[in-house]
Amino acid sequence: MRVVGIPPLQPTPRYPWFKRKIPEPVFYVVPALMWLALSLRHGSLTLPTAANPTMEGGGFFGESKLEGLKLFGPRALARLAPFVVVQPQAPGGDPQARFSAAMALLAGAGLGFPLVAKPDVGYQGWGVRRLDDEDALLAYLSTCAPELRLILQRHVGLPGEAGVFYVREPGAPRGRVVSMAFVHAPHVTGDGVRTVQALVEADEVLAKSLAIHAERNLDRWHAVPGAGETVALVGPRSARLGAVYRDAADSITPALEAEFEAIARDIDGLHFGRFDVKFGSLAGLERGEDFEILELNGAGAEMLQIWDGRVTLTEAYRTLWRQYRQLFAIGAAMRRRGVRPAGLRAVLGLVVRQERMRCRYPVSG
Repeated sequence: MRVVGIPPLQPTPRYPWFKRKIPEPVFYVVPALMWLALSLRHGSLTLPTAANPTMEGGGFFGESKLEGLKLFGPRALARLAPFVVVQPQAPGGDPQARFSAAMALLAGAGLGFPLVAKPDVGYQGWGVRRLDDEDALLAYLSTCAPELRLILQRHVGLPGEAGVFYVREPGAPRGRVVSMAFVHAPHVTGDGVRTVQALVEADEVLAKSLAIHAERNLDRWHAVPGAGETVALVGPRSARLGAVYRDAADSITPALEAEFEAIARDIDGLHFGRFDVKFGSLAGLERGEDFEILELNGAGAEMLQIWDGRVTLTEAYRTLWRQYRQLFAIGAAMRRRGVRPAGLRAVLGLVVRQERMRCRYPVSG
């Protein structure tokens, strides 16, 4: 779907060159050194976990989405896409019983299909899947480890998606929207000769998730798109799966900032994080209207414009340096107010928990 007011994507560059050429672990060596330098300056490796003191680990890594959503007050909840929570079962539990429980929850909340299923603890779209009917829900639950807590959220059909980054210094009268980026679905552009499969295989980023794209796009995998035809791939809009990002700082308006200020102030303890939202039109978003929140990412969130295809490696690192400096400064301010950062053992425990759970997620899509 075309989003009213957003210029169409140009064919190139879809991704920054470093996204295509530099392995992710290598790219993050420099940010890791930035983090270490700031840790030495402030005397704490885990200081950022104090930035959002009511979030598990500050929302840095491995936190529960549900526990974060519980912090939303009525003003913020009014913007949040409604959801239900499917509680975990004992290992070896019956998927049919869990399905029946999920259907009862959905009926009680007045939610119907389509839905988006996501693990309570997760990141980068791992385990996220759109479910169009009861059969899809049962299949998802059947492939999901029973000990995982799940969120079933109403699918938001608005065409646009954006990451809106909010920062407020402790004690400041107002916060700021410091970054915004549009998020476009992973896609290929036809040449009238190659199939969708061949186009995905030829894309250095999309090819890394070839199996996922193949499973979720079976109905058109062997189709030949016309020359210049854009084919959006089914699945979550995640950098890991080849989503395309565009800097949208020019669309941050006073009205948009005021709306997110009101929302953020209604979320207990929030000072630093990114709202992932869907919106109907750019004009509506700029007025602070016509959008719904999908989720909130805390201290571990990135400013998404670093993945804009027009961004250089130097610019990306400058953005991350600015972001980390803000994060550590907020953590330091909260420490002066008596908030204790999470210990290194606790943070490592969250990392280990998330990685263990990720191995049990269903395939994204």
